[in-house]
Amino acid sequence: MAWFYAFLVVLGTFLAVLGITSTNVAIPKMIAPLQTDIYGIEWVPISYIVATAITIIVFNAISARVGLKNTYIIGLALFSIGSALSGQASTLEEMIVFRFLQGMGEGLLIPSSQSILFSLFPPEKRGTAMGFYAMAVAFAPGLGPTVGGYMVEYFSWRWIFYINVPVVVILLPVAYFMLPEIGYRAKPPLNLLSFLALSVSSIAFIVFLSKGESWGWFYSTKTFLAFFTSVFFLLIFALSELTSKNTLIDYSIFKEPNYLYAIITFVTIYGFVFFQIIYLMPIYFESLRLVPTFQTGLTFLGYAFLLALFALIGGRLSDRLEPKLLLLVSQSILFLTLSVFLSHIDYYTPRWKVATYMCFIGMAMGFFFAPLTALAFKSLKPHQIPIGTALYNYARLMGASIATSIATYTLETGRAFHFDEINGIRSVLTSEYLVSFMQRISGLNAFRYKVTIGQFQDLLAGIYAVQDALRTASYICLASILLTVTFLFITNKKSE
Repeated sequence: MAWFYAFLVVLGTFLAVLGITSTNVAIPKMIAPLQTDIYGIEWVPISYIVATAITIIVFNAISARVGLKNTYIIGLALFSIGSALSGQASTLEEMIVFRFLQGMGEGLLIPSSQSILFSLFPPEKRGTAMGFYAMAVAFAPGLGPTVGGYMVEYFSWRWIFYINVPVVVILLPVAYFMLPEIGYRAKPPLNLLSFLALSVSSIAFIVFLSKGESWGWFYSTKTFLAFFTSVFFLLIFALSELTSKNTLIDYSIFKEPNYLYAIITFVTIYGFVFFQIIYLMPIYFESLRLVPTFQTGLTFLGYAFLLALFALIGGRLSDRLEPKLLLLVSQSILFLTLSVFLSHIDYYTPRWKVATYMCFIGMAMGFFFAPLTALAFKSLKPHQIPIGTALYNYARLMGASIATSIATYTLETGRAFHFDEINGIRSVLTSEYLVSFMQRISGLNAFRYKVTIGQFQDLLAGIYAVQDALRTASYICLASILLTVTFLFITNKKSE
């Protein structure tokens, strides 16, 4: 019966993650219908991330009061209602509000589903359970761009928000009547000052990361103000936690070395490496190579299937083998794929080759999610699991936000650097003699020829910038491997 409960929980999470990733594809298509511009539409994903962060912060207090089952059901209901309303939005303001509601749903849904799974299964089966969870949750991001691209190309971007509603209508009553009451009920005091301070700090930091590039980073007063606000309220949060008897966070959780290692590795690999790859590859295909969205999604299908398959295998193995060894295998495959293959792709690299490289990324990440999550929670006491999942997902969210900002900055600065670097070649290609020669053989006049050369220069600069960003991700992955080896050595030494 536990596996049936697991299926109910994982299905809801799968629908939510599928909805999130497929929506990202449609954001450019929303600009005209919502009567806004590229700068206005940026607030749609920002509102979603902000809502998720705030809700995750208070997740432990909510789940303790209403129970994990009810928290999961409330999260699923909020997400689906927000999704249905987002499909009806006619203005930017409506879309921001409805996406905020969706984000609140995710903030309750994801950590509650993980907490339920850990409560349902004994420690010796949690790896397999997390493999099942990771299979569904990791497959959704790979399937999302394909589903989103298909909907945008052949139907309407609004259908991306509608597709999960019929399933949720059936799932909600089944989950309500079938899922058992799970977890401990209590009414822990909520440190309101800490909650408000951390919420404001998180909101300001997310805005800083999301709008920093378009505002001009620290050259802009708005960017500096967002960063200052984030730091100021983070200090207030720290003071509140130090002076209060009732802290917002149970800091004893960080005394568990496995959990501390897992948090650091999760942010490093998921945020700074994996999320950068997922962020950069659609830009490489759609913006630089002009591959249609749906075709781009199809290119990633093999990667998604292998990620799902190896998540099951990795979860099963983590119940039998040392999870840190599996993580070392995962990180090694990830590093080799990035440094040897993926960071060398160019404009002419065949799509099938890139798809093959992404399959190796899928294998690596399949071996990553389940063993790391099982390792993170195996030493925690039952009452620590809700706060553990909340912090774990808060770290995921912040890591992904930072990674997106780093990738965007690396891409833009790298593009500008390589554009200037290519100028030496361009001066030769646009010399008077060569322009005259090319006019004769191509039929282009001098102006159109120079414009074409400039466009090609910009394209090459973009490709080189993507290579730089992927190479940086490989260096971060190498640093994470060294951390894993060090931690493996220390823990083995202690056990002797």
